[in-house]
Amino acid sequence: MKYKRTILLVIYLGVILSLLACNSEEDATNDNNQEDQNGKNILTVAYDNKPPGLDPHITTATITKDFTSPIFETLVALDSELEPQPMLAEEWEISEDGKTYTFKLREGVKFHNGKEMTSEDVIASYDKWVEVSSLGKSNFADATFEAEDDYTVVMQLPERNTVTLIALSNTIQYLAIMPKEIVDNAGADGVTEYVGTGPYEVKEWRADQYLHLKKFEDYQPLSTPADGFAGKKEVLVDELHLEIVDDASTRVAGLISGQYDMATLLPYDDYDRLENDPNITVYTPDNGFAMMVFNKKHGFFSDVKARQAINYALDLEEVLLAAYSSEKFAAPSHALVPEIQTSFYREEGIDRYNQKDIEKAKELLDEIGYDGEEIVFLVSRAYEDHYNAAVSVQQQLKEVGINVKLDVYDWATLLTHREDETAWDMFATGFSYEPHPLNNIWLDSATQYPGWTNSPEIDSFIEQIRTAASPEEASDYFGELQDEFYNYLPLVKYGDTKNIHATRSNIKGYDYSLSHVFWNVSKE
Repeated sequence: MKYKRTILLVIYLGVILSLLACNSEEDATNDNNQEDQNGKNILTVAYDNKPPGLDPHITTATITKDFTSPIFETLVALDSELEPQPMLAEEWEISEDGKTYTFKLREGVKFHNGKEMTSEDVIASYDKWVEVSSLGKSNFADATFEAEDDYTVVMQLPERNTVTLIALSNTIQYLAIMPKEIVDNAGADGVTEYVGTGPYEVKEWRADQYLHLKKFEDYQPLSTPADGFAGKKEVLVDELHLEIVDDASTRVAGLISGQYDMATLLPYDDYDRLENDPNITVYTPDNGFAMMVFNKKHGFFSDVKARQAINYALDLEEVLLAAYSSEKFAAPSHALVPEIQTSFYREEGIDRYNQKDIEKAKELLDEIGYDGEEIVFLVSRAYEDHYNAAVSVQQQLKEVGINVKLDVYDWATLLTHREDETAWDMFATGFSYEPHPLNNIWLDSATQYPGWTNSPEIDSFIEQIRTAASPEEASDYFGELQDEFYNYLPLVKYGDTKNIHATRSNIKGYDYSLSHVFWNVSKE
């Protein structure tokens, strides 16, 4: 009897273990293949940070652009060569004097709420954008935008502006077209309903956790080939889940396990591990450049000699190595545009980049009477490269006798905190290269971007570039602007940088020509 009971116990345990194994396999399948959830094909992206909001008119945060570009569209869109192409405007005409732009809208385009887009929605969106966005204010404060009929809008400029189409198609703080009634109800913090004409519509938004989007069934794509933000946008998955996963190791582990289909801003130290995983595809796109911005409105750095002292003191190659681990992901560069942007790439200012002259720095500090006062440097560990660069800057400046305190915040809090001119002296950030260098909102006094550039000389060059009669003339003026940048020093550019993003190998059609593009992406 004891022998029989032992056999029955073994059989019973075997059944239990088999059931547990089946359940584990089923759980793993559900983790790795989210098509099984309610029969939907879901693309899940682990995102590095939370956006400060979902109104793209207001914020310059790149993450807001990434979260909202599937929802909203613009009149004009940039292709992968940074050339403006039709999107909600099917065509346009420019007057001979360059002051009048007439846009013909596509007919029959629907918003997510079922309403057809017409001129009144475009005008309302434009008026709000010019009022609240740095980009709109700096380019179109004195322009008018009026409806000629339901599908024609006319922009009248006071003078030629060579940046017009680039500004209207810019991907940061962009001119998202929204229904007039939603725009009219917007408060100081922007719209609270997120309704656009894009290929995805909002399913659920939890500000600290995720944005879940679903396919917009009535979306009407263009027929032209997909190219950057332009051309055909095809939705090949039922839902797009943008999950906020601020811990980098969790993003890496989730990508490797298959919990996430894609993950952004992965640690540089994990590059080799991911690159050697046959189930992972790694992308290292150009990111733009990393920098620290001076508060030029209040405090120590309102004196240009203080800014110049910092610029003399730093070894920027050391800063880049501390932040990016390898020259594969960062490179010294003085220019305000990438070298491939040949129409504006200039050598002016190279003699004042990465000078590493500690004695000159000390001399300037003595001239202005620096006595060891605390310098507050805002930084966020949401971007480890920002933080690691700031630690290197802090250590280097200590050797010169400058007392730097790092104030560390989450990214959304930093964006809010930097609006207070009395609360900081420097902050760490990064910028993508713009399709036109004048779209760098930290250059223009009119934008009032935190740091508060106020240089009549730079403003004069900006105006000359905008109204230049030829590309060659604009390039020459930009060379003079870049020279003045290194005199005035609104910020210190560390160098050009790359990011690490990755997908599972079964993700097809992913494009990073300009940014994360989630349409035309399939999950096999």
